[in-house]
Amino acid sequence: MCSGNCIARICTNKNKTLTHINITMEIKQVLTSGILIGGFLLPSSVAYSQNTQNEKSKVYVVADAHLDTQWNWDIQKTIKEYVWNTINQNLFLLKKYPDYVFNFEGGVKYSWMKEYYPREYEELKKYIKSGRWHISGSSWEASDALVPSVESFIRNIMLGQTYYRQEFGEEGTDIFLPDCFGFGWTLPTIANHCGLIGFSSQKLDWRVNPFYGDSKHPFTIGLWKGIDGSSIMLAHGYGYGKRWDDVDLSNDKELSTLVKRSPLNKLFRYYGTGDMGGSPTLESVSSVEKGIKGDGPLQIISATSDQLFKDYQPYSSHPELPSFDGELLMDVHGTGCYTSQATMKLYNRQNELLGDAAERASVAAEWLGMSTYPKKTLTESWKRFLFHQFHDDLTGTSIPRAYEFSWNDELLSLKQFSGVLSSAVADLSERLDTKVSGIPVVLCNALGFESTQNVELHIKSKTIPAKVTVLDASGNKVPSQILSYKDNKVNILVQATVPANGFSVYDVQLTGRGSQPIVNIATTQIENSVYKIVFDKFGDIVSLIDKKNNKELVKSGKAIRLAMFEDNKSYSWPAWEVLKSTVDQSPVSIGQDVKITFCENGTLRKAVCIEKRHGESLFRQYVRLYEGKLANRIDFYNEIDWKSAHSLLKAEFPLNIENEKATYDLGVGSVQRGNNTKTAYEVYSHYWADMTDKSGDYGVSVLNDCKYGWDKPDNNTFRLTLLHTPETKRNYAYQNRQDFGFHSFTYSIIGHNGVLDKVAVRQDGEELNQAIKGFVTTSHKGELGRSFSFASSDNKNVLIKAIKKAECSDEYVVRVYETSGIAAQKANIIFAGDLESAVEADGTEKNLSNANFSGSRLEVSIKPNSIKTYKIRLKKYSNAIVSNRKYEVLSIPYNKSCFSWNEFRKDADFESGYSFAAELLPESLTVEQIPFKLEIKELKNGLLCKGDTLKFSPQNKSRRLYILAAAATDGRDVNCQFGVDKKKVSLTIPSYTGFIGQWEHENHTKGFLKDADVAYIGTHRHSSDGDHAYEFTYMFKLAIDIPKNVSEICLPNNKDIVIFAATLADTEPSDVEVTTTLFRTNNKSENLDSVKDVRKHSVLSVKNIIGWSGFVNNSEKPEMLVDGKEDTKWCDVSLLPNYVDFDLGEEKKLSSWRLLSAASEDGSYITGSCFLMGKNKQSDEWQSLDYVVGNKKNVIDRSFENQNKFRYLRLMVVQPDQSVAGGASRIYELEVFE
Repeated sequence: MCSGNCIARICTNKNKTLTHINITMEIKQVLTSGILIGGFLLPSSVAYSQNTQNEKSKVYVVADAHLDTQWNWDIQKTIKEYVWNTINQNLFLLKKYPDYVFNFEGGVKYSWMKEYYPREYEELKKYIKSGRWHISGSSWEASDALVPSVESFIRNIMLGQTYYRQEFGEEGTDIFLPDCFGFGWTLPTIANHCGLIGFSSQKLDWRVNPFYGDSKHPFTIGLWKGIDGSSIMLAHGYGYGKRWDDVDLSNDKELSTLVKRSPLNKLFRYYGTGDMGGSPTLESVSSVEKGIKGDGPLQIISATSDQLFKDYQPYSSHPELPSFDGELLMDVHGTGCYTSQATMKLYNRQNELLGDAAERASVAAEWLGMSTYPKKTLTESWKRFLFHQFHDDLTGTSIPRAYEFSWNDELLSLKQFSGVLSSAVADLSERLDTKVSGIPVVLCNALGFESTQNVELHIKSKTIPAKVTVLDASGNKVPSQILSYKDNKVNILVQATVPANGFSVYDVQLTGRGSQPIVNIATTQIENSVYKIVFDKFGDIVSLIDKKNNKELVKSGKAIRLAMFEDNKSYSWPAWEVLKSTVDQSPVSIGQDVKITFCENGTLRKAVCIEKRHGESLFRQYVRLYEGKLANRIDFYNEIDWKSAHSLLKAEFPLNIENEKATYDLGVGSVQRGNNTKTAYEVYSHYWADMTDKSGDYGVSVLNDCKYGWDKPDNNTFRLTLLHTPETKRNYAYQNRQDFGFHSFTYSIIGHNGVLDKVAVRQDGEELNQAIKGFVTTSHKGELGRSFSFASSDNKNVLIKAIKKAECSDEYVVRVYETSGIAAQKANIIFAGDLESAVEADGTEKNLSNANFSGSRLEVSIKPNSIKTYKIRLKKYSNAIVSNRKYEVLSIPYNKSCFSWNEFRKDADFESGYSFAAELLPESLTVEQIPFKLEIKELKNGLLCKGDTLKFSPQNKSRRLYILAAAATDGRDVNCQFGVDKKKVSLTIPSYTGFIGQWEHENHTKGFLKDADVAYIGTHRHSSDGDHAYEFTYMFKLAIDIPKNVSEICLPNNKDIVIFAATLADTEPSDVEVTTTLFRTNNKSENLDSVKDVRKHSVLSVKNIIGWSGFVNNSEKPEMLVDGKEDTKWCDVSLLPNYVDFDLGEEKKLSSWRLLSAASEDGSYITGSCFLMGKNKQSDEWQSLDYVVGNKKNVIDRSFENQNKFRYLRLMVVQPDQSVAGGASRIYELEVFE
């Protein structure tokens, strides 16, 4: 259902009678423009005169301080200022005003209160218990309601409710989203499944056009029915920044007017503040207090966000409530949010999928008795990326600096999920029979059904083989082909079938010595057994014939193509909005420097590569055709180096099919929407969209792996939105370079004869997104054989969408969706072992009722388009064995204080006065099944490497030493060597802080991902100044193989390397090697895995100094500023500004600079504000090259925006330290680089 251009049902019970109804509309408009009450048509915007019999109108005033986690600021500012203001101000108001009730949403923000403001947090708990500080929203974060998957939405609520139950003994009952950009038809379904009763927002007022008659709302208070038919209550809260000026609200005229917009004689009204947190004003709270005591016609209720909903429970007893059945999307504001910040959407989609895969594999491995489910790592990784689904983060509407934190968090979770998945497969594979003739590869299918996919494997090989033969788990030969050979790996394509939630062992045999399969032939067409494709001179598809059905798919005179809209104006809210005037334009083809080559010609896959340019943007598209079971799917894999300002890019599909409607995937269920209108021209969808001819004879489905925006300009065409860089003016001018950088994505076409099979297309979409993963393992016998399925459904309409361990019990959680959308279904979920117990639960894992089961079968009954969650216990695996792995935790001769407690932050100095926050550290941690013990009780808790020897008992077999370590540097990784059995083992030790990875955004960030196994993540670090919010600290897991009879290891002689713990594994490790791509970084150089210790040479030296403002003594002269030593400093206590001048001898083009302050002495000694200045003649005025103001970092490391040439430089310090009055300049080192 869709508001605006498809039918939305709005009605109430006929028994309700109103004394005054103004009927102005034709009956034919009932379903789209009004509310049906008591058999009469009522325009939704009318005012109602109530037959109240002197009953006062009830006004629920809801105090809130909506807080954007990131937007025009970053997360650090949120924590340091806005979270503090929120807790501090509202505690004051709660003490001062006895009737004040405050509502606040977002579990992650409560967790920051606990982490950074623990005293106030404990006080807050008391008000939560008394009901005056109310938990609103129920979720971990107030996320966007459209782009996150349905499963993410459920997890968000589940993790929020789990936190609230554990911390406060309370839980939320509503969805509270004051500021999100539209709400999907699945929201009531998800909320109802999670046990929630209501939903409120004020955002529908941001619609530009009326949707229902002359109103933007179906109603202000009523019931909203979800796609599965379940309902929650909906309340419109109006603006959340409402203030009052110390008045008696019981007589307020505006409230009296608003209450008449509903026939229910009630009003739900937000008040307070928004975006930056804080609280309502004193005058506003006083107005509420006066209104409560007032004698006017309005009954003022200082309300929790769910009080209105509770007052109407049960809804079945209130037939007067109007009801709406459909979507509540925005028309203009929010249409760009489906596409902006494309890499964030890729990372988010991959995290949703990889987290799911890691959980399923971990459950299987644990049940088989091979490992312990890593609940803590998985939960933290979900939380870390889920809170970035916030409506100004994932939506692509925050400042560039904010995305540095977002990208890092997303990549951290991807790395954590990858590690968990690999570890689980390694453990589980020990039970599989991998004893094959060639190379054993374990394939993992994290889908709820048996899947056949074309899997790209990267197999180590000293030479390129002449032939590859691949056998499946049954020993049958399957289609395969050699794709390429690079970096001592042969890349092969295999058509593999793996059971539901299962694992299969494939035998990869490489024989002979061959040559690189090079195909590079100019062409204009390609075909397989199903399709024939013809390209024009631009590489656009002008003919696509389904040979089996003798059907031309491309509309005559048109082309399937990448379509560029070059006039993408969006001035008010650029990243938020794609305007209808933009999509109404005629887009152009990309046609510069076109090169079309036939690049693959195998028996399993053929491909054409199309390379072209549009201005500065470069495009490479691979059009791929297959044989076998995937012959009906055409893949379009795209690599784009995007630099097109004020442009919108879409994939356009003009089809030889006619229908004014298309069908769009909602995650659970689907919706039909019509051609573009002013209220619905850019809409969202998840994995797929479909247009089937109105005759029902033929249709085309389009799948994607990370895109969400769609439009439909006419009866023959729909378009997938790929990239959005708006033209800006004053507002958000930086967004005119949005998404400049490298992007990769796939979309696919599947033609189908006859009507749309929703179950089949959903499986197609799932397979494109959740690819089969491959792992090379060792060869051995195993009692499971060569194929294993943990769980499957015997009804294809009932899809297993999640398998995980329960958050608060030892049960396993299994969630299923109904996918046909047609009729109720019955199914059996069949497990690998017999069930011991089973209960039906809600989405938050709260028990509802006992579930029926028999043996290994769980019985499921489920309504169309609905969701069910079960918690089960399986009987112990019959062949379960106690692991024979033995671990020895080694004793470490600690010599360095690395961890500090809040009360004694000066007592540790890990690097430059910073230390790990001891309150965040566990005494022990397990990383991918390896146990480590940390020393947090003693003052010395790290081993500074000075060439020491670490000793252990020798054994007559090889072992593996695991080390927890980090480099004591500010962002710089360190190369080092360990000595083992007279041999050197080279390792890179990453820095303990900084970012693990970034996306490469042009002129903003350098793209990288460190090749490091992150074992511990601390969310802040200490200095003598206090907590440094969201400055992460890390420990890394490193592995060194120990030959038999070896009893010691020589540590590096490097003061930058610190070891925290060491564990010796006493058995052969069960390693696997990942042989498929688990996730993409969207960086040009995917092999840029680490930031190495490569230092440039500074242009500054002692001989360059020509002047200074002063110095304290001879050991702190200006020469110490540039002597290359980080333990000497320049100190100046003369009048400000302090400065040092340099002559480079000639003009030099400068790229960057680095300044090291004196936080190692005291946290307050960080340079607060300084300028780096330049000129080319002594007589010239100084020009500012770069400056920092309000700096809080001990190391300033910056690049120059304009790399001009200068001969003379001046460092000028205007705020020497962190005090406002200023003190002494204390700087250890200044470096400037060409």
